[in-house]
Amino acid sequence: MVNVLIVEDDRALRSQIRFALEEHYNVFEAGDRQAAMECLEKEDIGVVILDLGLPPHENAPDEGIKLLQHILENLTAKVIILTGQTTAGIAMEAIKGGAFDYILKPVNMEKILFSIERAILFRDAEEKLEKRGVKKISFNVEVGQGLQPAREEAEKNVVLKVLRDTNFNVYKTAKLLNVKRESIYYFMKKFGFKREEDDGND
Repeated sequence: MVNVLIVEDDRALRSQIRFALEEHYNVFEAGDRQAAMECLEKEDIGVVILDLGLPPHENAPDEGIKLLQHILENLTAKVIILTGQTTAGIAMEAIKGGAFDYILKPVNMEKILFSIERAILFRDAEEKLEKRGVKKISFNVEVGQGLQPAREEAEKNVVLKVLRDTNFNVYKTAKLLNVKRESIYYFMKKFGFKREEDDGND
């Protein structure tokens, strides 16, 4: 069974979601970002159900956004956002940034189950494509801006993805992209790419 992580500080809601899911999935729980990070390190999580408002700032999305960014940059898990009506706009921004789906509170369990099923289908399909050397890279541009911004955004996302995959090894990145190392240095300077150092907060 697929492992599903519920990241929600409301224990009652967390238990309610767990009860609805545990017949179909292996369910793990976390009440804050740190607990979620520890679970993600230990377990092969396929889907994360994430409430953006986590301790110590339950009324702001900061902790949830940090966790979302970590998952998107380092893991293959699909993220489903839980949000209230007042934070639906933030959830939409999270979707643009790479989250798979969002569900409004009060939570409808059928919608969660359906969203998880879709997330697993997409994750499995992407893993099969990646084994064949095809990687999914997403980006957002305004259609009315023309092709130039779209091309630059595509270049930015592709180069950054491969740099991260190679731990910012310029030689390996250039080889994988079949370009000269000078081109990689050019893109790093152009887009301001730098190796991400551990700030000690995660």
